[in-house]
Order: sequence, then C-alpha cells, then structure tokens
Amino acid sequence: MHKLVVPNKSSIHRFTALALYRALLRQCAKLPENLAERNAPKQHIQLRFHRYKGLESPSRVTHALKAGYDALDLLHAVSQGRRTETKHLRTLLSEAAEAKERQSAMQRELARLKPRKPPSALELKKRANREATRRTMSRHPDAIPVLSRPRPVVSGIRRIPKLVNARGVPFLRINKPQPAILGHIIRGKQRKRNRTLRVRSKLQEARLWAQDEDEWDRLTDQAEREPTATWRHPVELCIMELKRRVFEMERKDHELATAMWKVVLAERALAAKEAKERAAKMAADAPTETTGGLETEQKAVGQLERAELTKHST
Repeated sequence: MHKLVVPNKSSIHRFTALALYRALLRQCAKLPENLAERNAPKQHIQLRFHRYKGLESPSRVTHALKAGYDALDLLHAVSQGRRTETKHLRTLLSEAAEAKERQSAMQRELARLKPRKPPSALELKKRANREATRRTMSRHPDAIPVLSRPRPVVSGIRRIPKLVNARGVPFLRINKPQPAILGHIIRGKQRKRNRTLRVRSKLQEARLWAQDEDEWDRLTDQAEREPTATWRHPVELCIMELKRRVFEMERKDHELATAMWKVVLAERALAAKEAKERAAKMAADAPTETTGGLETEQKAVGQLERAELTKHST
C-alpha cells in the first residue's frame, strides 16, 4: 500500500523548500541598486512561503515549487541587468500590489456591510470596568484625603463608608468599583510586608547555622571572648531590625485603622442626624398638603350649594 506523505512533515520536502527559500532571498540581495522595487520581491517571497507552508495537496505543492524555481530564474536574470526580465518583474509586482489592494477594498466593504452584533451585557460590563480602571490609575487632582471626612454637606443621601481589612491593610470602601490606584497601593504594601517576613524567616534559619558555628568554635577553642565576635551576633541584629520594621508597619496600620474607624462613626452620626431632619421635614409638609386639600374640597361644595339655591329660587 502506498504510504501517505505529508509534505510539511517530510524532512526531504522541508530541506528542499528551505533551500529554495534561502536561494530566493540571496538572489533578492543581488538585485540592482537603481531598481525602485528592490525590496518588494523579498516581502512577496516571505509572504508566499508563510502562506503556503501548510500545503498538503501534491499538485499544489508541485505548482508552488515550480513557481518558486521560475521566480529564482527571473530574479537571476534581473540581477544580470536584462531589460525584458526587469520589465516582466515590474509587471508582476504591480499586478500583485493591485490584487492586494482590491482584496483589501473588498474586505473593507464586506466589513462595512456586515451587520454589527450589539454588545452583550457582559461585554458592556467589561468595557465599563476597563474604562474605570484606566480613569482611576492615577490620583484625581481634586481628590480630598479620606481622613478629612466626614464632609459637612453632601448632595442626596449620605453614603457611610465601610472599614475593610485587606490581609492586614486597612482601607475605607466608599463606593464600587474600587479605584485601581487603591488596589495598587494595597498590593504594594502586602508585597513589602511579605518580603520582610520572608527575609526574617531565612534569617531565623541562618541563626541555627550560626549557633552551630559558635558551638564548633567553642569546642575547638577558637571562640572569641567578646560577645559581639560570634557568628550569631550579626544575625540577631538583622532579625531585631526586621522585627522593628514589622512592628512599625503594624503600628502605622493600627493608627490608620483607628482614624478610619472614627471617620466611619462620624459619618454614621451625621447620616442618622440627616435622616431625622428629612423625616421631620416630611412630617411638617404632610399636614399642609392635607389642609390645602380640605380647603379646596370645601370651596367646591360651597359652589355647588349656591348653584342649587339659585336654581330653586328661579
């Protein structure tokens, strides 16, 4: 039975095609310098080889290789300065450029005539999220510090912020979606803290090795009398410094959380006060509307009675 050979999987075919490809590119470099279309053949060859590298039909592969060898002969003749072949090359390149332009124009026209699918709700939401992320990547020039709240006057109903703990980093969530710069700051703080904790963990392991080194020096009578001249001393200093940094970060986060919580309590108090004021205003406006309705109704009844009396008297 005849064995099926896939051209792009055959080493013989690949070797032949690559040899032809290299020969064509070398021949393109030998074209005359005064030829205006000197760079066009190279781009055309690269595009065609890339497009036809997946051919599997034997007849199409044969035609493609024959066209490649014909192009090699044509380029060789052009490099020798033959006018007929140079004119033929220019004609081929111009026809290829015109065909490419027609194809592009047809594709543009098809894309214009094709009815556009309306974006789904999910796509609209993703688009809105991307736009919000782009707008909130930097701090707004008119933004006020969050600890300067509560604002004395707001338009509409006051929104009470929520104190959120993001893996040890406190922040106030006022509305959604969360600004991108806020997420960037939170992740930066978390990375810094995790990096410090990783270094401290490695130093704690190194302290065990330093203790073994000090014990070895003691057994071999090489230990120094000064307590600072030990293997463990510099490691302990580094661990104490990292502990101080972690304590300082936790202290600042605690102070920030306390200040933010005071902001939340103040916002709650103002929101409750404003709610009471709105309720009192609504209660004060309700009787006025009722009295006005009764007066209108009494006037209408009086007019009807006077009309009846006038009718009976006549």
